[in-house]
Amino acid sequence: MANERTLKVATPTDREIVMTRAFDAPRALVWDAMSKPEMLRRWLLGPPGWTITTFDDDLRAGGKFRWVWRGPDGSEIAMGGVYREVARPERIVRTESFEFGSAPPTGEQLATLVLTEQGAITALKLTLLYPSKEARDAAVASGVDRGLAVGYERLDDLLAPKPPREVDLVVTRVFDAPVEEVWRAWSDPEQVMQWWGPDRFTCPVAEIDFREGGTSLLCMRAPKEFGGQDMYSTWTYGKIDPKKRIELVHHFSDKARTKLDPAVIGMPPGIPKEVPHVITFHPLGANRTEMTVIERGYTMESARDLSKAGLEQCLDKMAALFARN
Repeated sequence: MANERTLKVATPTDREIVMTRAFDAPRALVWDAMSKPEMLRRWLLGPPGWTITTFDDDLRAGGKFRWVWRGPDGSEIAMGGVYREVARPERIVRTESFEFGSAPPTGEQLATLVLTEQGAITALKLTLLYPSKEARDAAVASGVDRGLAVGYERLDDLLAPKPPREVDLVVTRVFDAPVEEVWRAWSDPEQVMQWWGPDRFTCPVAEIDFREGGTSLLCMRAPKEFGGQDMYSTWTYGKIDPKKRIELVHHFSDKARTKLDPAVIGMPPGIPKEVPHVITFHPLGANRTEMTVIERGYTMESARDLSKAGLEQCLDKMAALFARN
């Protein structure tokens, strides 16, 4: 596979350069990477230190394009031309000419990109047809293939499937309450109803089945100005070590306890279908308790931070509960 992913270069005629390479990705994805500006910007960067500053692209037969790269010393290279043929997801034919700084454009070449699906692999063939042998030889001498080889290695990284990176939510609070009281805030339904939900949300339902293997049902009700809707969740308990540790898994659900996909009910990306929780309790003496809540499984920091903001508000309400008691 490593050999197939090496860029191969041939000069079958006096005016052509033909480059071939394989990618471990479906053709539709490789096509997008070769044609969408937001993806091209991530791998077609030019030499080290260069960036793309202009990406004007009208991907259709007869459409024009112009891309500009700028180097660390401020020098620029531009490539532009006209698309002659666009056949998604297989073939692009276009003219190309280069501009180096203030120098006039170079002669025009014809580039033909062909993508062929071979099982799970996509084979690329790029043919560059120059106006003369001299122009072709100058392109070979300039190392046109070396620049593309580096870009294609970046593209390998872009195309490679990556498992989502999980980020944990961790919040630690010290409460002016004995550990027995802080523990009861999680196990007594009347207590849970007073703190579950962020500011201005209420908890009209807390059916607590606080035992290993048990599942509790909770309802969080939004204020009227937010729509007043009810949002149900379940807590399914794993390990319970009295006054020391609670392990549970949170799921969004309906009132019949049927699990719901967070994406389907309008939750933002990055919130997992199930969120493992670990809550630990540590008595500090003088009727003070340190409690740490860890939530796992978030795949985006923005989702983690949103959930953290809600949890902080819940714990503010829990602290107020202890103050009243």
